[in-house]
Amino acid sequence: LETGEKPIALNAQNNSTTNLATAAKSTSAAQNETLNNPIVAELPPHLQPGKIVTMQPVDAPSERSYYIENPDYWGQPKRDGNRVVVIATQDKVYYQSRSTNLRQQPSLEIERALIETASKIGTFVLDGELYYKSCTGSEHRTGAQAATVNIESGFPTIQPSAIYAIFKSLFFQGNDLTQLAESARIAAGVEVGEILASLSKEFEVLPTFRTAAEKLLLANQQESENREGEVWVLHNCRYVGGKDVKKIPIVRTKYCQELDLFIVGLTPTKVAGRPFSAIEVAQEIEGKLVPVGTVGTGFSGEEMQEIARLYEVNPKSVKIKVRSQGLTESGKLWHARFLEFC
Repeated sequence: LETGEKPIALNAQNNSTTNLATAAKSTSAAQNETLNNPIVAELPPHLQPGKIVTMQPVDAPSERSYYIENPDYWGQPKRDGNRVVVIATQDKVYYQSRSTNLRQQPSLEIERALIETASKIGTFVLDGELYYKSCTGSEHRTGAQAATVNIESGFPTIQPSAIYAIFKSLFFQGNDLTQLAESARIAAGVEVGEILASLSKEFEVLPTFRTAAEKLLLANQQESENREGEVWVLHNCRYVGGKDVKKIPIVRTKYCQELDLFIVGLTPTKVAGRPFSAIEVAQEIEGKLVPVGTVGTGFSGEEMQEIARLYEVNPKSVKIKVRSQGLTESGKLWHARFLEFC
């Protein structure tokens, strides 16, 4: 199982660049490959494997309702995986991470479908998310995490499924789509994605929600399914690699949870005037306290003193309300902050 990003040497055999051709490389495929610079003849320099800087969403500066009501923003569901750019030719496939490292193929089935599609429509570049689905349907960043869920669910022999969710296409039919609007990249991604999805269930064409009614449906569905959140993108924006904090063409909104938790400890600090560094908290589940991590922000100096005083008087009996952006794979709080005493 692929368990996450693994940078590889470009001359390694049977890793991220599986060669399915038995004859010499086609002139329309990857050519003149060197150790640090694999060159795909059809692609411009900024779309070469290991050179692609992906557009990165920033945390939304406005409420979710703003993006739902604003016709300039389109919405897509957020998947809980790893960003992967696919560069597919009729001879080879390259998989590039967000950090521009090349990584191993996620599965032979994905590899074969990409090769077959590229042999029909030519070289293409896709931007998407690679995640692993367990037998319960839960999404995970690595195959090992999904396999653990399968084991715990009583199905140790069932292998997790690698799923590549397609956001958009950056190169299609000989055209550099980074020069066009986002709507054109999304449309091309759908066209390529539908071909791939017809060949393998390990591809997902990520749906795009355009109208206010559709975007409201997206938000309600994501929240009801306990998903991480949504991504909102300006449909007429040009491609800008990295995070654009000025024009904010792409943002993410996440759902927060509020939990009533018990204080089970206070971590020490060397900072003068602070009675502790963070609060260790636990959730009561079936009469037992289960540790869920720490809370290190959200309280004032006075509240810190009161927390320390109450905990000293009644250890493990002090309950606080905490807001978190969800839980990690290991069940720990993610970006948690103190709200108030219960």
